Amino acid sequence: MCTVSMVGDHFNQQWQKPYYQQIFTNIPEVSKKNFEALKREVESMKELLIRAKAYDEKNNEPNCEMDEKVAKLKEIAKLMGVSLDDVFKPKKE
Repeated sequence: MCTVSMVGDHFNQQWQKPYYQQIFTNIPEVSKKNFEALKREVESMKELLIRAKAYDEKNNEPNCEMDEKVAKLKEIAKLMGVSLDDVFKPKKE
């Protein structure tokens, strides 16, 4: 299993919990403290994804992350002001 996909799965599952769903659907009501805590989580996820990607490349693991999962992670990161474009290169059209 590629490590990038495993890290992505972890955060996708984590952010399915009701607490996070409330944050993502009611952004104007989120406290600055909660927003900053989630932003730190997203930044931590990005660091893990960068490390996982390096590991996968070093060990010749395939790029097995699914577009749907990547899109969700990018969407959440964007809400927090974090870009994942250096982890997941934008697809050329």
